[in-house]
Amino acid sequence: MNETQAKEEIQLIKNMLERTRKATAESGTLFIVWGVLITLALSGNLLLAHFKKYDWIWVNWVAITVIGWVYSVVYGIRRERKEPILTYAQAVARHLYFSCGTTYLLIGIVFPALKVYSYPAIPVLHAAVSGILFIVMSGIYEWLLLKWMGFLWLLSAVLMSFFVKGTNRLLIFTILFIGAFLIPSFILKAKYKRELAAK
Repeated sequence: MNETQAKEEIQLIKNMLERTRKATAESGTLFIVWGVLITLALSGNLLLAHFKKYDWIWVNWVAITVIGWVYSVVYGIRRERKEPILTYAQAVARHLYFSCGTTYLLIGIVFPALKVYSYPAIPVLHAAVSGILFIVMSGIYEWLLLKWMGFLWLLSAVLMSFFVKGTNRLLIFTILFIGAFLIPSFILKAKYKRELAAK
């Protein structure tokens, strides 16, 4: 390999890393949107439970889920038009988001409706899936904070199983969601903006 080839390969690697960082920022945007939507849904759920309007809880979640999926599809189509070629990290991340998003939907709406388990189990199962999501994301984006958030989610799933019962799980989960999902999403977005400004 001569010096020119070596420089070309280094430049190719730099370009791939930059595209992966851009994908990270875009994922940060998507995470923020979903984070805000789910925070609204969780708050609505708490209010409906407080006023004993249990029949409306599923409407709350279905409405938020539909809005989120429509936004995600439109966002994905626009992103593909801007950047039709994916890095390996981007492709892995997309598969991760789709599989975890589908699992959230099954856990939160489909399985309880089929009476597979009771509603108080949902926060525990969602916390476990969130742990997997964040730990795998930490490997894709090489960011230690995401790994710690993942371990926090897994630990919370265990602690809620043993020490928190009934509707109190929803309150704990809402607080946890804001601190360990929504806030890291804003940090992820801000991290990319700082990197962009430093160029």
